[in-house]
Amino acid sequence: MVHDSQTHGHLYMRSDDFARQLCSASSNMRTVAAVLAVVCYVYAQQAPFVLPRLPKELPPGFEEVLPQEVIAQLRAVHENNQMTAEQQHEAIDRIMTTLPEEVIQRLPQPPGFENLPQNIREQLKAIHHDRSLNWRQRGDKIRALLESLPPNLRPMPMQPTPFKGGKAFHQPNFAV
Repeated sequence: MVHDSQTHGHLYMRSDDFARQLCSASSNMRTVAAVLAVVCYVYAQQAPFVLPRLPKELPPGFEEVLPQEVIAQLRAVHENNQMTAEQQHEAIDRIMTTLPEEVIQRLPQPPGFENLPQNIREQLKAIHHDRSLNWRQRGDKIRALLESLPPNLRPMPMQPTPFKGGKAFHQPNFAV
Protein backbone atom coordinates (compact mmCIF):
# COMPACT_ATOMS: atom_id res chain seq x y z
CA MET A 1 0.00 0.00 0.00
CA VAL A 2 1.45 3.40 -1.04
CA HIS A 3 0.77 6.51 0.97
CA ASP A 4 1.22 9.90 -0.59
CA SER A 5 0.19 13.39 0.41
CA GLN A 6 -2.76 13.45 -2.01
CA THR A 7 -4.42 10.31 -0.69
CA HIS A 8 -4.13 11.01 3.00
CA GLY A 9 -4.11 14.82 2.96
CA HIS A 10 -2.52 16.30 6.02
CA LEU A 11 -1.62 13.03 7.76
CA TYR A 12 1.60 12.51 5.86
CA MET A 13 4.12 15.05 4.70
CA ARG A 14 6.57 14.57 1.92
CA SER A 15 10.16 14.50 3.10
CA ASP A 16 11.15 17.63 1.14
CA ASP A 17 8.25 19.60 2.74
CA PHE A 18 9.34 18.37 6.15
CA ALA A 19 12.95 19.39 5.51
CA ARG A 20 11.82 22.85 4.33
CA GLN A 21 9.74 23.42 7.49
CA LEU A 22 12.59 22.19 9.66
CA CYS A 23 14.99 24.65 8.01
CA SER A 24 12.46 27.45 8.42
CA ALA A 25 12.04 26.68 12.13
CA SER A 26 15.81 26.53 12.54
CA SER A 27 16.15 29.90 10.81
CA ASN A 28 13.51 31.41 13.11
CA MET A 29 15.33 30.07 16.17
CA ARG A 30 18.61 31.56 14.95
CA THR A 31 16.89 34.92 14.47
CA VAL A 32 15.38 34.82 17.96
CA ALA A 33 18.75 33.83 19.45
CA ALA A 34 20.51 36.66 17.59
CA VAL A 35 17.96 39.26 18.76
CA LEU A 36 18.21 37.98 22.33
CA ALA A 37 22.01 38.17 22.19
CA VAL A 38 21.88 41.78 20.94
CA VAL A 39 19.39 42.77 23.67
CA CYS A 40 21.58 41.18 26.36
CA TYR A 41 24.67 42.91 24.98
CA VAL A 42 22.98 46.33 24.93
CA TYR A 43 21.64 45.82 28.45
CA ALA A 44 25.08 44.80 29.72
CA GLN A 45 26.64 47.95 28.21
CA GLN A 46 24.39 50.30 30.18
CA ALA A 47 26.06 51.87 33.17
CA PRO A 48 24.48 50.68 36.42
CA PHE A 49 22.92 53.30 38.69
CA VAL A 50 25.46 54.30 41.28
CA LEU A 51 24.20 55.96 44.42
CA PRO A 52 26.21 59.17 44.84
CA ARG A 53 28.26 59.73 47.96
CA LEU A 54 27.23 62.62 50.14
CA PRO A 55 29.18 65.87 49.77
CA LYS A 56 31.60 66.65 52.61
CA GLU A 57 29.67 69.81 53.55
CA LEU A 58 26.28 69.94 55.23
CA PRO A 59 23.43 71.48 53.23
CA PRO A 60 23.29 75.29 53.48
CA GLY A 61 21.41 76.56 56.52
CA PHE A 62 21.47 73.29 58.47
CA GLU A 63 24.16 74.49 60.91
CA GLU A 64 22.02 77.48 61.90
CA VAL A 65 19.05 75.27 62.83
CA LEU A 66 20.39 71.97 64.16
CA PRO A 67 21.76 71.32 67.66
CA GLN A 68 25.57 71.05 67.86
CA GLU A 69 25.55 67.32 68.71
CA VAL A 70 23.43 66.59 65.61
CA ILE A 71 25.76 68.70 63.46
CA ALA A 72 28.72 66.69 64.79
CA GLN A 73 26.94 63.39 64.00
CA LEU A 74 26.04 64.54 60.48
CA ARG A 75 29.58 65.78 59.80
CA ALA A 76 31.02 62.47 60.98
CA VAL A 77 28.83 60.64 58.44
CA HIS A 78 29.48 63.12 55.62
CA GLU A 79 33.25 62.92 56.14
CA ASN A 80 33.49 59.15 56.69
CA ASN A 81 35.28 57.67 53.67
CA GLN A 82 34.92 54.13 55.05
CA MET A 83 31.14 54.12 54.61
CA THR A 84 29.52 53.26 51.31
CA ALA A 85 27.09 55.77 49.84
CA GLU A 86 24.20 53.55 50.94
CA GLN A 87 25.54 53.36 54.50
CA GLN A 88 25.91 57.16 54.53
CA HIS A 89 22.30 57.66 53.42
CA GLU A 90 21.04 55.14 55.99
CA ALA A 91 23.01 56.81 58.81
CA ILE A 92 21.80 60.30 57.84
CA ASP A 93 18.22 59.00 57.72
CA ARG A 94 18.55 57.48 61.21
CA ILE A 95 19.83 60.82 62.56
CA MET A 96 17.26 63.00 60.79
CA THR A 97 14.25 60.86 61.74
CA THR A 98 15.08 61.28 65.44
CA LEU A 99 14.82 65.07 65.27
CA PRO A 100 11.74 66.71 66.79
CA GLU A 101 9.16 67.94 64.27
CA GLU A 102 9.71 71.60 65.21
CA VAL A 103 13.40 71.31 64.23
CA ILE A 104 12.50 69.61 60.94
CA GLN A 105 10.03 72.44 60.21
CA ARG A 106 12.81 75.04 60.61
CA LEU A 107 15.24 73.34 58.19
CA PRO A 108 15.74 75.28 54.95
CA GLN A 109 14.23 73.86 51.80
CA PRO A 110 16.46 72.70 48.93
CA PRO A 111 17.51 75.36 46.41
CA GLY A 112 14.80 75.94 43.82
CA PHE A 113 12.03 74.63 46.08
CA GLU A 114 10.30 78.01 46.04
CA ASN A 115 9.98 77.79 42.23
CA LEU A 116 7.75 74.70 42.41
CA PRO A 117 3.94 74.91 42.41
CA GLN A 118 2.42 75.18 45.90
CA ASN A 119 0.69 71.77 45.75
CA ILE A 120 3.99 70.08 44.80
CA ARG A 121 5.80 71.86 47.67
CA GLU A 122 3.15 70.60 50.09
CA GLN A 123 3.45 67.04 48.77
CA LEU A 124 7.26 67.16 49.02
CA LYS A 125 7.05 68.40 52.62
CA ALA A 126 4.61 65.59 53.47
CA ILE A 127 7.00 63.01 51.99
CA HIS A 128 9.98 64.48 53.87
CA HIS A 129 8.06 64.45 57.15
CA ASP A 130 6.71 60.90 56.76
CA ARG A 131 8.73 58.95 59.33
CA SER A 132 7.24 55.64 58.21
CA LEU A 133 9.34 55.81 55.01
CA ASN A 134 13.01 54.89 54.86
CA TRP A 135 15.43 57.05 52.87
CA ARG A 136 15.11 54.91 49.74
CA GLN A 137 11.29 54.93 49.77
CA ARG A 138 11.32 58.67 50.42
CA GLY A 139 13.68 59.21 47.48
CA ASP A 140 11.53 57.03 45.19
CA LYS A 141 8.39 59.00 46.08
CA ILE A 142 10.13 62.34 45.59
CA ARG A 143 11.59 61.22 42.26
CA ALA A 144 8.18 59.99 41.05
CA LEU A 145 6.54 63.26 42.07
CA LEU A 146 9.17 65.39 40.32
CA GLU A 147 9.02 63.21 37.19
CA SER A 148 5.25 63.76 37.06
CA LEU A 149 5.85 67.48 36.57
CA PRO A 150 6.02 69.02 33.10
CA PRO A 151 9.67 69.17 31.94
CA ASN A 152 9.85 72.96 32.33
CA LEU A 153 9.09 72.67 36.07
CA ARG A 154 11.44 69.82 36.92
CA PRO A 155 14.55 70.78 38.85
CA MET A 156 17.81 70.08 37.04
CA PRO A 157 19.91 67.38 38.74
CA MET A 158 22.75 68.70 40.82
CA GLN A 159 26.15 68.23 39.23
CA PRO A 160 29.02 66.89 41.35
CA THR A 161 31.68 69.40 42.19
CA PRO A 162 34.67 69.04 39.83
CA PHE A 163 37.28 70.01 42.41
CA LYS A 164 37.74 70.03 46.17
CA GLY A 165 36.49 73.22 47.69
CA GLY A 166 33.83 73.86 45.04
CA LYS A 167 30.27 74.64 46.03
CA ALA A 168 28.41 71.46 46.91
CA PHE A 169 24.98 72.94 46.31
CA HIS A 170 23.79 75.28 43.62
CA GLN A 171 20.56 76.82 42.49
CA PRO A 172 18.90 74.41 40.02
CA ASN A 173 17.87 75.88 36.69
CA PHE A 174 14.17 75.96 35.93
CA ALA A 175 13.04 76.69 32.41
CA VAL A 176 10.31 79.30 32.23
